[in-house]
Amino acid sequence: MKRTIIFVSVCLCLVGCSSGTNGGGGEDAVLPTQMPDDFDFVYQYGFEERHELNTFDDLYTKDLNDDGEVSTVLVINDQEKEDIYDKMRESDILETPDELTREAVDGTQCSSNPYTTHLLDIKVNGDEHSVEWTTNNCLTDELMELIEFTNYLHEDVIMSHEAYRALPEAEGTYE
Repeated sequence: MKRTIIFVSVCLCLVGCSSGTNGGGGEDAVLPTQMPDDFDFVYQYGFEERHELNTFDDLYTKDLNDDGEVSTVLVINDQEKEDIYDKMRESDILETPDELTREAVDGTQCSSNPYTTHLLDIKVNGDEHSVEWTTNNCLTDELMELIEFTNYLHEDVIMSHEAYRALPEAEGTYE
């Protein structure tokens, strides 16, 4: 009986101390105050995550729906990278829950159609972190912060580049 109590206590302690975040959680999942020199990321988003900004390779891939995909060189300058890093820190992006809720406070289910999926792979201080989410969830504070961050990244950063604006428009839709 005593062994059972000790075993259950150890299990409860381990469960209570484990992280429940995409980014690894705990102290290691907090972005440092200053942006490290090795900070880079790949952000995939949209239908089946077909749009991609890759700062490792300075590439942007745009989904053209019926016409496939097109890629271009898109260099995020140091100031933009600092600003993006700061936005990630402000939104505690590494503390994003593994699953955002689809259940409202009143017990009803939340969903939106169409919705987008997002995948963010970050390298910082030699560590890699992945964060995934969709917009097919209840509009919680966590999801609103992610939407604000992704709107900033797409509208204020990506769309501001001539390389992006020179890409062809998407044709057709997904069903």
